[in-house]
Amino acid sequence: MQPPSPSRPASISSRAYTPSPISPGPGTLASNGNVKITYTLAQSIQSSPHFAVLLESLRSRVQPLRNLHWKPSAGTLPSSSIRTIQSVDAELVPLDLGLSSARLSAVDGFGGDGTARSQIPGTVLAKPFINLWLGMCEDADMYKNVVRRQLKDWVASVTTQSKRDQEWLVVLVTMSSPGQDAAGSGGKRLFQMKGSIIDRMRADFTLAKRDRQVPRPYRSHRLTNSTISRCVQLNYVTGGQDDPAAWTELIAKIKDAIITTLDSRVAERIDDVRRTEAQRAVPGWNFCTFFVLKESVAESFEGMTLLDAALLQYSELEASFYQVLKEKNLSWFGKLGGTAPGDDAAPLLSVTKKPYRDLIMSNNISVFDFRCYLVARQCLLLAKMGAIADVANKAVGFIIDECDGWLEAGGAQESLSDTKGTNYNAAKCELLELSRAQLDKLGIRAGHLPRAVPFSTSLPDRETKSRHSATTYDPHAAVLDPNSEEHRRISRLGITNADLLEAIDSVAAFDNLYKRLIMRSVETCQSSGRSRTAMQLQGILAALHLHRGDISSAQSIYAKLPAAYANQHWDLLQGYMLSQHLETSNALEETPSEESIIRALALLKVDLLSSQQAQHDVFSTRTQQTLQSVLQASSNLSSPLQVQDFSPVDLKLTSPIARLDDSRDGSFLDIVAASRLPEAMEVNYIKVTFKGRNGVHAIFEHSAANLSPGNSPLSLFCPDPVSGLLAVSEFEYQISGLLFRVTPPESQKPVSSTKVSLAEARVNIRVPEDKQAARVTMEMPRHVILGDQRVLFKVYTGRNILRSGRMIVESSSGQIKYNIASAKVLSDSCGSINCTHGAVSIEDLPAGYELVLSVPFSGSPRNDELEATLNFEYTTVTQPEVTRTIKHNSRSYVGLPLIVNINDKFRDQRLFTNVIVHSANQELIRVAKVTLLNNPDSKLAVKQCTRSPVPVPVRPSRPAPWLFQIQSSDTNQLPTGETLKLKIAYRSLREDLDSILDGATELQNGPLNTQHKQKALRDSAGNALLNDSRWLDMLELLHQSPKSDPSTWAKQLVDNAPIKLDFDSVLNAIKGMREIDADSQLDTSNERSRWRTVTMPFDVPLMNIINRVRVIPQLSPGTLVYAGQPLDVIVTIEACFHWSGSTEDAGATYLMRYDMLSDMDSGWLINGPKRGEYITQDKSTYTLNLTLMPLRHGVLSLPVISAEPGDDSSGRRPSCETWQSDGAQKITVLPRNSTSTYTIAMPIPVM
Repeated sequence: MQPPSPSRPASISSRAYTPSPISPGPGTLASNGNVKITYTLAQSIQSSPHFAVLLESLRSRVQPLRNLHWKPSAGTLPSSSIRTIQSVDAELVPLDLGLSSARLSAVDGFGGDGTARSQIPGTVLAKPFINLWLGMCEDADMYKNVVRRQLKDWVASVTTQSKRDQEWLVVLVTMSSPGQDAAGSGGKRLFQMKGSIIDRMRADFTLAKRDRQVPRPYRSHRLTNSTISRCVQLNYVTGGQDDPAAWTELIAKIKDAIITTLDSRVAERIDDVRRTEAQRAVPGWNFCTFFVLKESVAESFEGMTLLDAALLQYSELEASFYQVLKEKNLSWFGKLGGTAPGDDAAPLLSVTKKPYRDLIMSNNISVFDFRCYLVARQCLLLAKMGAIADVANKAVGFIIDECDGWLEAGGAQESLSDTKGTNYNAAKCELLELSRAQLDKLGIRAGHLPRAVPFSTSLPDRETKSRHSATTYDPHAAVLDPNSEEHRRISRLGITNADLLEAIDSVAAFDNLYKRLIMRSVETCQSSGRSRTAMQLQGILAALHLHRGDISSAQSIYAKLPAAYANQHWDLLQGYMLSQHLETSNALEETPSEESIIRALALLKVDLLSSQQAQHDVFSTRTQQTLQSVLQASSNLSSPLQVQDFSPVDLKLTSPIARLDDSRDGSFLDIVAASRLPEAMEVNYIKVTFKGRNGVHAIFEHSAANLSPGNSPLSLFCPDPVSGLLAVSEFEYQISGLLFRVTPPESQKPVSSTKVSLAEARVNIRVPEDKQAARVTMEMPRHVILGDQRVLFKVYTGRNILRSGRMIVESSSGQIKYNIASAKVLSDSCGSINCTHGAVSIEDLPAGYELVLSVPFSGSPRNDELEATLNFEYTTVTQPEVTRTIKHNSRSYVGLPLIVNINDKFRDQRLFTNVIVHSANQELIRVAKVTLLNNPDSKLAVKQCTRSPVPVPVRPSRPAPWLFQIQSSDTNQLPTGETLKLKIAYRSLREDLDSILDGATELQNGPLNTQHKQKALRDSAGNALLNDSRWLDMLELLHQSPKSDPSTWAKQLVDNAPIKLDFDSVLNAIKGMREIDADSQLDTSNERSRWRTVTMPFDVPLMNIINRVRVIPQLSPGTLVYAGQPLDVIVTIEACFHWSGSTEDAGATYLMRYDMLSDMDSGWLINGPKRGEYITQDKSTYTLNLTLMPLRHGVLSLPVISAEPGDDSSGRRPSCETWQSDGAQKITVLPRNSTSTYTIAMPIPVM
């Protein structure tokens, strides 16, 4: 096998491999993870019966030790941040001063005397980290004479050169029982004595920093104090009542000692590694020795559960190894390896497969085995860290780089974990894919699989392989006879796995293994979100079924794959799967069905797209074959098969504006039909449907045509006289028995109608209005009668001689009901017109005829806007076989542009009515006349105040009044309640400006302006003129001067207009307005009248009592009135019951109350009965005398007197109106220069 590429580390490939379970080797130092703590028991504590319990309690508290915080020394690790060791077990072992040194040297590679270094370094965990001395002493003399000497000897023994990196600690144990009274005097004395002993110990065995026996390069950064306390007191309570707080100081000291020892040892070991690595250029340097030394650092970190730091060491070792490979210096390795028996099926990621450490130390390990060991150690650490996905990724890279020539068994190995994480499943998917690729090679070698796609894609490239010998297998060699012995030998060459050997010998075993591997790979890919890889594997499984002749199973798989590839937009693969699905389906079906035609159309759709992208002959050939089969099968169908999502013909507009046919109703639409089919096709018809506003639609159609490959120009025709802006709704065409129907999507942004096809977006077209075509409209009548709601429906025949027609009127909202059966024909009688309950039927109407129908309706239009949908179908004499349709959604404003206010004043036997006409909705109107009409048998006579015959302009801020007088024709006959008719003739000012606006619009119009734009320009010009008050004043003066020169006025209107006007149009408009004004006084009810009229009912009001009040001053002619001078007046109240409405009411009597209204502001002081009651009847007069005194000088109005009916519970309250005949009379009061005194009689009124 070839050596791996030295240019890069192991990387992730598109193939995958499932590794065997990772298992660390037994007895590995790093796997132990125990920190050794030695202890020495003094004779005093050994004689205590509680020392065993004490020792066990200490052991339970150090197994494990938690949360050790280590800040590595500078240069130890790349990051100097604090590392937390979550948990580490400590092992308590006794210190044997005579034998421990030799035992430890054998384990850790140090000489017994500490002078010689071994060539096989171990981890820093093998030697003890800390040495403890545990003893008891209660007597100061005993400590001075015996214990202190023993401690000095012990300290000297644990601080030798071989133990220079170990910490030591003296623990003074004080034992007490739970019942002991520590508060007594004896207890105090004992406490003080023990306290003095621990103080003496600290004084004797506390070292300064400079006295500590640690080499300077490895001194811990934790030695921050000037002295190091190595003596700890432990207050141990016997009897099972151990206090955890008593151990706090001791455990803290132990932790700190462990961290200090760890820091110094790691720093020393890393320094050794760096020193060794720096000697790489020195002759005799050995990479394997360097590897073992650096690995000891990694194992030390692993034992302290610093897994990330350990992984970093192996990553650096891997980088060094690739550097060695790059330099091609492989003298420390035995051979490339990978060809030993069992290497093809052994668990590659197991560190116990071979004695890797022995092979490394003896320089006999192969490159392959070394990489296996290195990757296995890295994966073991990743697995301990829980990074299962990283383990799989690491294994993938290793297998791809190192084992590409192997034939691995897929499915015979277990997964690393049941983790459902996406990353893990993705890496696992690559491992399984790599296994499948190797199994493809095995199947092709054994003859179980054909050397064809998709199985042959796993074979390596021919040019990248080296020369093969008789002992190797050439994957590109010719396949031997499956029954020959040579074929059996070649197929089993280099394979020792039992499952693989069984699969080689048996097709059924091979298929079972292959299918299980495929299904497992599919599930893993789906879990990791690799849907495309899962679909590829399912296609390979279908190919295996097809190769074995299981067409049904292959067809069931191929049926699902095209839709999945379509969602992923893989057109080439979708086409391949569709072709396979079609072939397998046809093999199972005897006669073609609609389902088979649909499958063939799906393949045809993909092949047409693929042929444009790839430009390959294979697509063209397959397309022709598929097309012929589809056309042949569809021609036998009983009805056309609708195809919704595929169109081999694209339609594109040549122009966004339709062409009118001047000889008939309808329009043409020019398109280009682009056929993607490889040969000419006969199309039965092409139909494009457009939709407009309010449900209007139009169909442009072309009869049978022969479409060649490429572009074919066509002209579609729509016979319906539609106009305006239309959008494509759908288009359809039929080829043989296939009906293709395409609905374009909604476009998110405006698109050009001629740059995109009709299938890509809903493009718009504009159909010009045909002035000569038939049309239907709805309008408001020019003569409106309130109480009789009617609307006009007009049918204009245009250029056509209508043979027959039928119009249906509908209300879109359902609020309005049209009574078609009661319609009146207002136009000249012609042809046959039949109005029924549901429709209007017409026959034989000539060209240019306008049918006007006045149709009553019921209901209340919303916002005074009447809406109706007019559906009109008609045929013409020239084309009786063509039925044309007009659907017109019409809206008509039925509100009046004026408001009428009526003010009635009763004066004796006469009624004065003031009719005030206001403009509504800011509308400018001109009122020609207002008349009040009575019935022929009316008993009332109506007279109108004479006005000028010139129409009166009415603006929102300037209403116009008309005054009428109503009285009885016979003065002796009482009037009764009658209803007259108020008729108002008016005309909107905008109607007068039509010709002017037409001229202004033509000045701004271009040849391509649309109908919609023309209307917008017209409205804009009209608003500009009507909003200019100065221009309107000039127009009003024009109407008031009917005999002035029109040319002069036309020039003034053009020069002062806010917009550009055409002089001729203005001059013609002035002449037309004068003709209209001349007809303003004519009474016409024809719909062709130029003036509109509105007729409304006028109810003549009645009044029971009409009071006429007179205030008569008693002054001689020429008498002057001065301020403060009394003035006698006579007040008379005359009653009139003429307008009571009946003889019975005219003869009644009523109780009345009068009141003279006066205050200080009026200037009069009233003396007399200013308020009182009286009885009144028809033509009666009530008189009273009053005295008025002017309080100030000036012109004063006479006081106002009101009279109202009094409260009468016997009947209803009569209506009453009081008017003062001398209300306009005033009295001049002169100022007085002197003061005079008058005596005024004060009569007592009789109540």
